[in-house]
Amino acid sequence: MKNKPLLISYTTHAHVLLTRILNHLNTHLAVPPSALSRLHDSSLTSGDHIRFIRAPPQPPSDLATALGAHTDFGSLTLLFNRIGGLQVLLPTTNTWAYVRPLPGHAIVNLGDALVKLSGGLLRSNIHRVVAPPGEQSASTRYSLVYFMRPGDEVPMKRLEGGVVPRLAEGEIDEDVTSKKWISDKAMAGRVGAAMEEEKYKKRVTNRAELGLAVGE
Repeated sequence: MKNKPLLISYTTHAHVLLTRILNHLNTHLAVPPSALSRLHDSSLTSGDHIRFIRAPPQPPSDLATALGAHTDFGSLTLLFNRIGGLQVLLPTTNTWAYVRPLPGHAIVNLGDALVKLSGGLLRSNIHRVVAPPGEQSASTRYSLVYFMRPGDEVPMKRLEGGVVPRLAEGEIDEDVTSKKWISDKAMAGRVGAAMEEEKYKKRVTNRAELGLAVGE
């Protein structure tokens, strides 16, 4: 495969970058050194993967939500793109806001696995993908994404120590591996997506958000 060295370079550097973020979170959680990075070591078999996504422009008459509201299953997501479309749900106002791509920058999402490992202290953000705003809506949107997940056999139990909340008296942490836990969440997500399909099929992105007049 002609581009294999490029893909290996990208995945290696993406993993190193996200590991630095894990170590930063590790420090603020005050858990033992490398507690998080050990669970995501590159030597472990895991569900880490990359996606290269091409989203052609949508006609003004069909500006539907491209990817409905969700959180990521894994630990951290590294996103590179040059055109808008990603929105996050602001918890303080319960409204959607565009995340503006900046040259030379990447977007990082925190996922559900870190919520689980931190006992709910860390929070994953609810986000979605809609048509790009304004004049960008006429452009094809390309995204390069790296998804980091714990090793397949890592027990999905909350970390001990530091500021991580302890289990309540009588509470037992479920005994499940990362691979099984993420698989179960993915299956639940597919079921939920199927139930929401009709709603999202009929929903049209707010034209004011896209710089379009009503009727365009």
